[in-house]
Amino acid sequence: MHHASGQIISHAVGVAISPLALIAVILILASPRGRTNALAFVAGWVATVSVVLVAVVTLGEAAGAHQRDGGPATWVSWFRLVFGLLLLLMALRQLKIHNAWESGGELPPQLRRLDEFRPGRCAALGAILVLSNPKNVIQMAVGGVSVAEGDTSNLARTVSVVAFIVIASLGVLVPLGVHFFGGGTSHATLDRWKQWTVRNHAGIMSVLFTVLGAKSLGDGISGLF
Repeated sequence: MHHASGQIISHAVGVAISPLALIAVILILASPRGRTNALAFVAGWVATVSVVLVAVVTLGEAAGAHQRDGGPATWVSWFRLVFGLLLLLMALRQLKIHNAWESGGELPPQLRRLDEFRPGRCAALGAILVLSNPKNVIQMAVGGVSVAEGDTSNLARTVSVVAFIVIASLGVLVPLGVHFFGGGTSHATLDRWKQWTVRNHAGIMSVLFTVLGAKSLGDGISGLF
């Protein structure tokens, strides 16, 4: 169970580190309907992560991810190995565009008119930023399978799912907390975070993809041998 918990946390952190989502929630908070729209955005993010994760855990259970001897099924190791290779390939792609971002990148088109959004569109944007990022989809898939191959008790799996959702949402929850409880310096703090993230987006993602890819690849290989 301790091994499974470590697996779950690492994959949840992989979802949480999402630069575009961080930038989006900071920009939304600076818009005319900032607080309402930001809460809707976070709700869309959390709901989407929850639905995808529960679906993967359910499918993993049905596919027999947890064997009677307590170990993972063979397909689980291949699953991790394949997704680890995909993440390493994505890291190479991010490295190619790192220099352009480092010299000052522009905001993606979908984030340039957030001041015109209403709560419904903000909630939809939260869902889109979860699903449109291959890194998030991969980490939720591997994390969900890790939950399915872990302890078979309903309580343990429920705790694992809730922990994953909370950790995976910290990237959008923390800016919201700073805004509500950061006092008079919150705006300046969030603006500094935004500017740094815009400049270093590709670099952050290339390092993250490399670390997560290497871990998933190693887990898959160790499971096979």
